[in-house]
Amino acid sequence: MRKCFFAFILIWFFIGIPLIKVEAKSKIKVLLLSGNNNHNWKKTTPALKNILTNSQLFEVVVTEKPEQINTDMLSDYQLILSNWNDFPNQNCKWSETTKSAILNFIKQGGGILFIHSASSAHTDWKAFQELSGASWRKGTRHGKMAQFEVNIRDVNHPITKGMSNFFIHDELWVNMYNTNTCNVLGEAFAPKSNKGMDKMEPVMFERTYAKGRSFNLILGHNEQVMKNIGFKTLLLRGAEWAATGKVKQAIPDELKAPSAYTKLSWKKEKSSLSLMNNERVVWQYNLDVDEGKPYFHPLSTSDGTLLTALKPLDHPWHRGIWHSWKYINGINYWEEDRKTGISEGTTEIKTVSYTKTKQFGAEFKLSIGFHLPGEADILREDRIIKVSPPDENGNYYIDWQSTSIAMADEVVLDRTPILGEDKGKAFGGYAGFSARLNTQLSNVVAINDKSEQNNLHGSTSKWINFQMKSVLGKPASLVILDHPENMNHPNKWYITINPEVPFYYFSPAVLFSNKLVLKKGEKFTLKYRLLVNNKDLSQHHIQQIYDEYVLQ
Repeated sequence: MRKCFFAFILIWFFIGIPLIKVEAKSKIKVLLLSGNNNHNWKKTTPALKNILTNSQLFEVVVTEKPEQINTDMLSDYQLILSNWNDFPNQNCKWSETTKSAILNFIKQGGGILFIHSASSAHTDWKAFQELSGASWRKGTRHGKMAQFEVNIRDVNHPITKGMSNFFIHDELWVNMYNTNTCNVLGEAFAPKSNKGMDKMEPVMFERTYAKGRSFNLILGHNEQVMKNIGFKTLLLRGAEWAATGKVKQAIPDELKAPSAYTKLSWKKEKSSLSLMNNERVVWQYNLDVDEGKPYFHPLSTSDGTLLTALKPLDHPWHRGIWHSWKYINGINYWEEDRKTGISEGTTEIKTVSYTKTKQFGAEFKLSIGFHLPGEADILREDRIIKVSPPDENGNYYIDWQSTSIAMADEVVLDRTPILGEDKGKAFGGYAGFSARLNTQLSNVVAINDKSEQNNLHGSTSKWINFQMKSVLGKPASLVILDHPENMNHPNKWYITINPEVPFYYFSPAVLFSNKLVLKKGEKFTLKYRLLVNNKDLSQHHIQQIYDEYVLQ
């Protein structure tokens, strides 16, 4: 009998246990209303869906026939997100069945979220207007798309708690019809110079409705605006609150106010070293042997402005501040397969060491090999990187130096040909030390050593100074100095400033005009200094730093 009992236990243990399921935390289910709008809903609807689904918090279904909504359909959802209107017709054409289903859904604990012009519908449906709080009516207007600051008015509401004021390039509505049934969470100043009235205009509203909730975000004129981190954060937090009454997601660091005091510390992980200021990263150097290409990201000013971008969708092989050759002996070491993240040629970190210096500086030493997969090195590089301690104003610099030696009989370093060459491309010329900047930056300008700002791509300069503003409106500068001992000095620069993507990139492109051919044993050295400053740097100041750098 005991043998049978133990046999049963063993069968239960080995067979029964795997049948037990641990349920993953369920996502908030969202019904996204679309299919008609006086704005480009065919672009904004996918943008809204992507923001929500990429957060891993929401599951989104789109309907282009919201007039068919009924109680059974809504039983699967916690939130209605409306990107729909029938403007300029503003009278409600939906059936009483649909209207009742929506109101009962909210009364019983569901949520509704309006985006931009979605509240400018159903002007004869009183309950709908009271849920939205404001809409476009006769006398409402807006000026040109412009940069303005969103001021958080209610700092204690779950949606906005912990958020700083932020800047956005958007359409600001003036003189909206306000039902005075909702709480205003944020507002922005509309100047007379842009069809405003020199006063604050509300940009987001919230209210509770029986057991449910509504949130109206007037921001979001087009899909470009929806890339703004402030908009994304309000959308995500507003959606969570409207659906559940709570907000558990964290505020992104870029939207937090910087600490009033400095407290530096080190954070060491398996493949990175970071300098921290309180809980925020000042800089992080990533040295993952499996990844192969070392890089700085995040790279920030000491007061919290994030300057770099990591693996953006348009170029997922871009890594903050990094160095990579394009072609070595005709093999591509720059681009990577979008699925595997692997380049045709292998960049291998062979050895790495670092020391932490006084007052929170650091020095890294690396040996890097370049070769075909599984084969011997054809080029080897010794790299030394020195990061200065932040000065009394929090500014710091990074000295980057590499010495490369040809290991094969002939080594050819090349790039995509430029215009005027055989198979030349407008985007040709890039390779080497590079900076890819944060997409949330604005007012980005590049300035060369002659104080010029226009047509700098492909022109020579001892340095390039990128000046910009953060999403909080704080100024910052990122400057690359090209050492006079570098070959082809002063180098031609590869510069891209495209706020539409957004795409901000610059590089002292040492191979811009010509390839480099090395025989076995031949060496070359490259030196750069990267200045990180939490204000705009004057040309005079940069010249002083450059002169000191050259004399070292």
